[in-house]
Amino acid sequence: MNPLKFMESRLGRFSPKYRKLVLRTYVVTLRLVLTVAFPNMVAGIFYAIIGNREKQYVSFLKGSKTWGTAVIKMTKTDLMIKNEMQIPERGHMIFLNHVNEIDFPYDCLVVNKPYLANQVIKKTLVAYWWMKAMGSQVFETSKAATIAVSVRNLIKGLSTTSYIVYPEGHNSYSEIIQPMQKGMIKLAYENKIPVVVVLKSGITTYQTEPMFAKVAYKFIGRYEPWTYASWESFRDFLYETMSKEKIALDSEIGTVREPVSSKSK
Repeated sequence: MNPLKFMESRLGRFSPKYRKLVLRTYVVTLRLVLTVAFPNMVAGIFYAIIGNREKQYVSFLKGSKTWGTAVIKMTKTDLMIKNEMQIPERGHMIFLNHVNEIDFPYDCLVVNKPYLANQVIKKTLVAYWWMKAMGSQVFETSKAATIAVSVRNLIKGLSTTSYIVYPEGHNSYSEIIQPMQKGMIKLAYENKIPVVVVLKSGITTYQTEPMFAKVAYKFIGRYEPWTYASWESFRDFLYETMSKEKIALDSEIGTVREPVSSKSK
């Protein structure tokens, strides 16, 4: 599908200002690849050619941070990190709340780890190519066989890195934590993968006003899913913890929790 038509189908209910911002956010990646992120891309391609995947991923991860910096400058955003980001280098799933199309560059900047993404990311062209180059995985769920392959690739990848995961499973377009999806939580429980929780606040501001947003990130904690009685009990604990901590973070920076997101009449 043409990226512009895809954006229109996904964002038709939002204001023209927001749709324009999303377009600018993803188009700017083309400029970054040819300017400030170019040395990282060249280094990453070199390491890919000689088979050094670890240095390849590090190079592209460094380049990905320039995306967040560019969006901050473009939107004059006040980005706050509320405490130390204790992001484990390897072996963890990093659970974040997923708000809208604008949080990807900030996650690249603040957390700066590969993603466990779904198939939708394939439609973002340059962003998808870069995310794959920095070690991200697309978790295929179309067939049982592809799920099994994705799980094996995940376990293998965790030996060298940690992955960003969105446990809500989709864009929420809301500051309110949505119900947790079964997949990644059950996978973490059954495979004894520790989970780190990071929350963000203020991203919905862009849905009504593309400039001068106040955005905050906060490290919440590290948890061991297998210590809970079942994956369902861990899911419930996770949802309650993320919801409670999200309310506190929203209050701390003054985020409106129920923004108007549809077109103005």
